[in-house]
Amino acid sequence: MSNPSGDAGTASDGSASDGSMSDASTHSDGGSDAASQHDSAGGGDASACGPCPTGYSCGTANGIAVCRAASGIPRFSNVYLILMENTSLSTLSPAMANGTAPNLESLATTYATGSNYHGVTHPSLPNYIALTSGSTQGIACDCQASPTGSPCNTGTCILGACSCPAAAASIADQLEAASLTWMAFGEDMGTPCNITDSGNYAQRHVPFLYYTGIQGNSARCAAHVVDFTNFNVASPAAYNFIAPNLMDDMHNPDPTNSTNIPDGDTWIGPHVAAITSSAAYAQGALVVVVWDEDDGSGFPTADAPIPIFVMSPYAKHGGYVSATMANHYSLLATVEDGLGLTRIGMAAAATPLSDYFPAN
Repeated sequence: MSNPSGDAGTASDGSASDGSMSDASTHSDGGSDAASQHDSAGGGDASACGPCPTGYSCGTANGIAVCRAASGIPRFSNVYLILMENTSLSTLSPAMANGTAPNLESLATTYATGSNYHGVTHPSLPNYIALTSGSTQGIACDCQASPTGSPCNTGTCILGACSCPAAAASIADQLEAASLTWMAFGEDMGTPCNITDSGNYAQRHVPFLYYTGIQGNSARCAAHVVDFTNFNVASPAAYNFIAPNLMDDMHNPDPTNSTNIPDGDTWIGPHVAAITSSAAYAQGALVVVVWDEDDGSGFPTADAPIPIFVMSPYAKHGGYVSATMANHYSLLATVEDGLGLTRIGMAAAATPLSDYFPAN
């Protein structure tokens, strides 16, 4: 990825310390906490930030007054996670350089990326579960969300012909406990809380369908897990999980051909532009476009770096490239620190993406 000269450079190893969070304050879909933080930019005193929650201190990021966690992560007004599929950084980087992925190349030169970010396992589903619960929850394959399907064993797991609902807490439970709003959007899902694959819709790319506390509560699931057509950039939730369909997330065709990357790039361009030009983003949001796992192009290397793009008014920009090793637990820790949530599972010991954010 490009790394032009200017206010950003390539990061070295040695990031920020762990920073478990205490209780979050309540804010609405529009991010009133961060709005108040933005009203007085440039100052580091408490009056500039407004009241910071317990465990946070008033500081600045890019000269903007903001409450910051002990880990250095700023307090975000809103978070948007866009999950793409099965692409190694070594596959995407040449495509950006040769003009096959112009929208992603533009994001790379405008915002921040990483050169050492990784999934936590293979195949897809356990990475999604890890990113939203701090653990793979023992899931080892792309199984089904159905609560009535056959349990997984070695044979059925390989075929994906089994079910693996997880009786585990997720970030959704944390958000609701903190009175923060959340939504999960699946492109081509159709009806809310749909656990049936159809066309380019894949249930395994919407992890919240797998948590028994969500799928077992029809009203809760229908209110939070919906088709992407319901996403409204003008009124986002505090936490927004976005799963494009199998064409738009670069998964299909499978096996891959020359259209996978252009299809995903074409989808990413206007949707990310709409978010980063919104009022909610300007108030202090975090937008992350990240892939679930590598594409195996480096076989026999099992854990090649995958792409990640980080965008926020508080983040480094201008083509900054982080070389610090990180993974989905690091990203979960970042989101939790940025929304005032206690870290769960493996995120508790993870180093968040602190080096993506300037010290002041």
